[in-house]
Amino acid sequence: MAESPRCTVCGRPLRDPVSRARGTGPVCHRKTRSAAARRPAAWTLPARLLRPIADVPTGPYL
Repeated sequence: MAESPRCTVCGRPLRDPVSRARGTGPVCHRKTRSAAARRPAAWTLPARLLRPIADVPTGPYL
C-alpha cells in the first residue's frame, strides 16, 4: 500500500510516518486489529451449503 496522507478508515490527517505507511491512525488501527482478533481464523459454511452445483435446483429460468 502506498503512503496515505489521511486515515483510510476515518479520513483524519496522518502525521506519524508509521501511520502514513500503514494507512491508518493509531486509534483506527487498534479498533480494526481488535475486530480482526475476534473474527474466527477461517470462516466455514454449513455442509448443507457446500453441495455440488449439479444438485442445486435451477427452476424454469435457466
